Amino acid sequence: MGTPADILDLVHESVVTRDAWGHILSWNKASETLYGHARADALGRKLHELLNSRHETPLDDLEAALHAGDRWEGELTRSTASGQDLVLDVRWTLERDAHGNMVRIVETARDITRRKAAEDALRLSEYRYRNMFQAMAVAFWEVDFTGVGAMLIPLRDQGVTDLGAHLHANRDFLRETMRRATIGDVNPQALQLFGATEIEELKGRTIDHFWPRESEHIYIDALVATMTRQPYLMTETRLNRVDGSQIDVLFTVSLCQEARKRGIMLIGVVDISARKEAEAALARLQSEFAHAARVSMLGELTASIAHEVNQPLAAIATSGSASLRWLANEQPDLGEVRDLADRIVADARRAASIIARVRAMAERREPERLPLSLNALVEETLVFLGHDLQGRQVAVERHLTPDLPETLADRTQLQQVIVNLAVNAAQAMADGAADRTIRFTTATCDDGVTLTVEDNGPGIPGDPERLFDSFYTTKSTGMGMGLPICRSIAEAHGGTIRAANGETGARFTVTLPSV
Repeated sequence: MGTPADILDLVHESVVTRDAWGHILSWNKASETLYGHARADALGRKLHELLNSRHETPLDDLEAALHAGDRWEGELTRSTASGQDLVLDVRWTLERDAHGNMVRIVETARDITRRKAAEDALRLSEYRYRNMFQAMAVAFWEVDFTGVGAMLIPLRDQGVTDLGAHLHANRDFLRETMRRATIGDVNPQALQLFGATEIEELKGRTIDHFWPRESEHIYIDALVATMTRQPYLMTETRLNRVDGSQIDVLFTVSLCQEARKRGIMLIGVVDISARKEAEAALARLQSEFAHAARVSMLGELTASIAHEVNQPLAAIATSGSASLRWLANEQPDLGEVRDLADRIVADARRAASIIARVRAMAERREPERLPLSLNALVEETLVFLGHDLQGRQVAVERHLTPDLPETLADRTQLQQVIVNLAVNAAQAMADGAADRTIRFTTATCDDGVTLTVEDNGPGIPGDPERLFDSFYTTKSTGMGMGLPICRSIAEAHGGTIRAANGETGARFTVTLPSV
């Protein structure tokens, strides 16, 4: 059987004994490892001096508590032989003899430095999180999705591979998942944004109260992001307030691993109603500018429009006179009269079509985007501009790619862009050579379809992109609003318009997404 010192060396924790004056009586191997002091160097030394023991309470008070109750335990900070500070979980036990006299103090110590650092880091993280949660100008929800996970996980075992499609097809199931998602906590900004006065109006409620059906696709995206372990989701949507009214919001879901383990989603919501209203106002203003530009353009094309309308009217008059002559015969040729009547109807429809196009350009209305053929729109616009271009002695070349994909666009607005580019090109060549040509080219591209309008005029002086600055013009009588309006129309359709100098003149390229 070994000596007591041998037995203590088998213990994994530091075990030290000291006398009433603090001198070290024994020092096991675990103490050597922990503090870096050899047993021979430690024996006989005062423990607190050797290890620079520190506590927020004076050590003398701790010693007094030990002598009063024979036990003390707590955390001490000590320095090793190398100067490293350790946080230790320390227990002191005072041994007495049969007469109650002190024999020695037995100390056990365990290194908890890493645990304390982790706890401190966690407390700091929680403090920062709570401070952010409460103080930031963002509405935050903590939502318990544990019940939702319990509904979604079994779907894998049922063979569901496309969760998004499954949820879109099973809306009752989707709404039930919303009724399983409970709001756990909210910050003051959430109360204000959602029109609540007390936290109980939100806390504990399920999110289906705040999720309108037209925004369900965003909720589906959030669930898919959760199940596919995406870090976050950010998008725009609409949510219900407590009173049932709706607000436009920027919706963000944090899907960090730690929160996912707890079944918690942190949802951040920013009110973007003012921005949406400003965007709508800007769109209305741009529409007004576009309308004013169309009306102004029609004024410039009055002669061309009058010519286009006059042609079918003259044809109607001619056919009507011929019909009367045939009917005046003793034996009228009704077949001939019928053919003339058909021509009158066709010409009347042609005149009505021209007037309808002019009216569409002139009237003020909300844009309506429908699938349309860019090639057909170019051809229709060139018919509309035919007389004007002919009067300016401008030839037209068409390089229209067959079977071009359709684009989703407002016919009137897109026609306005084509008319503007064509008229600009014709005006740019007014003082140039006799050979005046505008080339219209359509093609496919990675982003959709393109329309390129080129002329053989003098080109664009300076930076071509300046042409799209409002009120910038190279014409002596221009206002500088036509091309900026063209750009706003192209961008509103998800496309672009670019200007550059080609081989012989100016080149404008409009890119639009295809259907």
